[in-house]
Amino acid sequence: MREAEAWGKRVRRLVFNRQGTEAQIFFEEGFLYLRADAHARFAQGVGAESLEGFALLKGGVELVFRDGSRLRLLYRLGRLRTYFS
Repeated sequence: MREAEAWGKRVRRLVFNRQGTEAQIFFEEGFLYLRADAHARFAQGVGAESLEGFALLKGGVELVFRDGSRLRLLYRLGRLRTYFS
């Protein structure tokens, strides 16, 4: 199982700030905080060390892992959807 699939099963909730520059991904054991704006770009919290990169999208987040897999978390019709690649 690739890292993206393993992470996708553990995701409980995704929350954004109003400006769309910060996101929190909640898991059973804690959360991952992502920030990307003109002044800062970082990830901290649960599993931040296994990320290669991330992108904050309109209505979602894309996480890139060190094994090359990608996890996209999007809200579609009010529900959180996970997509792997």
